[in-house]
Amino acid sequence: MLSEFRTHVMLASIFGCLLLFSPVSQAAGEPQLGRVLYSHATNLRGMPIQGSETILSGDVLTTSEDGSALVELKLGAKLKIEKGSSVRFLGDGVTVQAELDSGAVVSDSAGKPTMIVTTSKYQFAPAQEEECRYLVQLSKEQAIVAGAMKGNILVKARNANGSYVLHEGNYAAISASAAGVPGQATAAGGQLGGEHAGTVSAVIPDVVVQRQGQGAEIPLKVNDGIDREDVIGTLENGRLRIALSDGFSLDIGSGSTMKIIRYDPKTQQTEIQLTLGRMRVWVVQLTQPGSSFKVETPTAVTGQVGPDFIVHADADVTRVYCLGGVTSIQNIDAAVAGQVILHAGEFTEVARGLPPSAPDRAPDVLLQRQIDRTTVAPAAAGRGRPAPAGWHIGSLSEAESIGLLVGIGAGTGAAIAVPLITHHGPASPSAP
Repeated sequence: MLSEFRTHVMLASIFGCLLLFSPVSQAAGEPQLGRVLYSHATNLRGMPIQGSETILSGDVLTTSEDGSALVELKLGAKLKIEKGSSVRFLGDGVTVQAELDSGAVVSDSAGKPTMIVTTSKYQFAPAQEEECRYLVQLSKEQAIVAGAMKGNILVKARNANGSYVLHEGNYAAISASAAGVPGQATAAGGQLGGEHAGTVSAVIPDVVVQRQGQGAEIPLKVNDGIDREDVIGTLENGRLRIALSDGFSLDIGSGSTMKIIRYDPKTQQTEIQLTLGRMRVWVVQLTQPGSSFKVETPTAVTGQVGPDFIVHADADVTRVYCLGGVTSIQNIDAAVAGQVILHAGEFTEVARGLPPSAPDRAPDVLLQRQIDRTTVAPAAAGRGRPAPAGWHIGSLSEAESIGLLVGIGAGTGAAIAVPLITHHGPASPSAP
């Protein structure tokens, strides 16, 4: 019995010493943020990971050039850490901050935004309380590529005011010399007394506006404000993107005429009149009671709308293409009965005095043609070239495979690999 007792005492002493000198024991006062679910060629606190490890606030995780790791946080988010990366975790039990020193991470979360990915100059977080998946890559030169693969991403400058919403299906390439974020809806309106609705976030010259439908037409440029009742015209070669104040986005193709006839971001009630031409619409989630987003043409009106659709209006017929979600369409004449619901990949026609045609599957080549005729960013700033302020925004659909290479500065490049995106949001301004 005495021998057995001494053995137990000896084992307890050895175990206590191991705990005393273990890294976890030394950091026992730090909050536990999560655990490593998977790792290969990965170090935590400077030591190789063996099996599952607990992540504490202040821990640094690094992966070798052929390593990777998957971290699950207590708050529900997961972080995939790619090869050649270094990440420091900080947390207070409410949010977790993943400080990216080099390499790339993919954040995957649902529900409340509980994890923020930061670099020395910017921070990235979900813009809404729903499923969100995004990538942040930081080069050795401190250039950044961020891709919004699921949901919208809120980008903030750490040492300056302002924020930018990167919409689902888009990427942002940010040069090492960039400062701040692009203006999205911060400029004042165009005329004293006008009701501000949004901001010109990208433009191909040859676009004019008649303020509140009065006076002479004047050219529009990036960061000009757009007011309710402004009549906007894109001429033969002109295109325009308007970022509305509540996160909605409008891409207007050449030869188009439109105006915003109602805009109330508090109640989320918006009504747009497209007299002629093409317009692509990206709608954020409508959450207010009685909220609505409508586009009226000479022959049709959209009702409940999905997040992504294109309207092509002529004098006697309107064509609507649904790119994501659902979109309802009916004749603008209330006496003409009939309504159709479009799902992603479908289109309909609404002729004067007739109900909408039955939904039909649109060939991919037709959908791509409509997207190309409303796309603003690639032609406005040049594909793969940095914007004047060090930002380039584009659509992930530009990638022909899972590899996307974006040039982000003289002698500097960054490559990201992302899953193919089947649902594309509008590309945001290339020239903020």
